[in-house]
Amino acid sequence: MSQVRAIKHRHVMMPSLPRACVLMPFRVGVPRLLCSWTTAALLMAGCTSGRVTGPGAAGEGFGGVARPVHLIVIDAGHGGHDSGARYFGLEEKRLAFDVAKSLRDILKQTGFAVVMTREGDQFVPLSRRPEVANRLGADLFVSIHLNANPNRRVAGAEVYFPRESVVAPEANWPPYLSAAEIGMPSAVVKQVLWDLVLQETRAQSSQLADRIAETLGRDLQASSTVKSARFVVLREAWMPAVLVEVGYMSNRRESQRLADAAYRRAAAQAIAEGIVGYVRERGTHPI
Repeated sequence: MSQVRAIKHRHVMMPSLPRACVLMPFRVGVPRLLCSWTTAALLMAGCTSGRVTGPGAAGEGFGGVARPVHLIVIDAGHGGHDSGARYFGLEEKRLAFDVAKSLRDILKQTGFAVVMTREGDQFVPLSRRPEVANRLGADLFVSIHLNANPNRRVAGAEVYFPRESVVAPEANWPPYLSAAEIGMPSAVVKQVLWDLVLQETRAQSSQLADRIAETLGRDLQASSTVKSARFVVLREAWMPAVLVEVGYMSNRRESQRLADAAYRRAAAQAIAEGIVGYVRERGTHPI
């Protein structure tokens, strides 16, 4: 790949690309490369062996081989001085923490390693929550919340996946890659690789949201929808991530159900079943 051509984009020099690849503007001003994981790895890594051994995204290798899901980070929304929504004597931070704890216990019994972003009633800044998962190299990130709406008739569960992803310029290389393994290390190459990783991560997040919404609707006998969003805890996570709104506290009937500990445990069980279904569907169960 000695031939080099100039691209009129901040005077960046990029190597000639295979015809299978398409170069498009990236939203933050860096070229965006769309092609297969294998082609991207060979093109950008410049490995003399002609292959890259490490996976480039949580749950997926550069060659498209799924890797096992071991560690799941569970984020109980709000906490401390941030109580979240409050209706009919209920506080979102307490309900979310209770569901999150039950979910943690169920997943541990299933064979997963689980870490909570908060272990009690403490405030954790939004960016710190996905940061925990990123730092630990988690395989999945699940944030638990309760919903509210001025229209008290609105009810049901909602599961969100990231509409977009954000990586700071000073971020390290994607998981399982380092500058030493890249034949042409540069900020542009790093951004292109991150973009490829996060495209796949968002697709996996959507699949995970589908499975959780399916089991929530079935087990709780409630409406359950899937939506995309730009929530900080989703867009800053580097692995498949979802935010689950278990129900609407502002709806009197649903708030009565949410006030019942047995119902909250059932919700946690349904979320866990959705996670396990997603993992098994991808053939990446740890046991």
